[in-house]
Amino acid sequence: MSSGRTGIFVATMTGLASICAEEVETALGNAGIATETLLMDGLGADAIDDFDTIVIISSTYGHGDIPDNGQAFYEALSAVDSLAGKSFTVFALGDRTYMDTFCHAGEKWDALFADKGATRIAPLERHDASAGTLAEDEAGEWAAGWAGALRIAA
Repeated sequence: MSSGRTGIFVATMTGLASICAEEVETALGNAGIATETLLMDGLGADAIDDFDTIVIISSTYGHGDIPDNGQAFYEALSAVDSLAGKSFTVFALGDRTYMDTFCHAGEKWDALFADKGATRIAPLERHDASAGTLAEDEAGEWAAGWAGALRIAA
């Protein structure tokens, strides 16, 4: 049974996505939205059961890959028939100097949830590490931008 909470799920190699998740959690908390942040390590598809809204925060590494700690979770969710009834959004971290694979992991998460019938609550947000801005600042601002609409819909 869903509790109306928002789950922030983190796929990271270096920990930057975790720092971004803290800022998203703060922004949503400031809007009165209950959240729980989970690293994707060892999670199965049932990890999303208690959440109406799923926020994915994922870096990209290698050749556009999902970080190691998120790969099994991605595969588990890929095997689910439907994610209808869930809402989602994705904050993707990447570096535009790798043009061919820029934010590909985030794009994979976004496509997975959309293809499985989940409702997108905010467009995929891409942070460019070479832009000179702090990913965590952008993550917090991004979440604050859609948090009010999420609260009203709840």
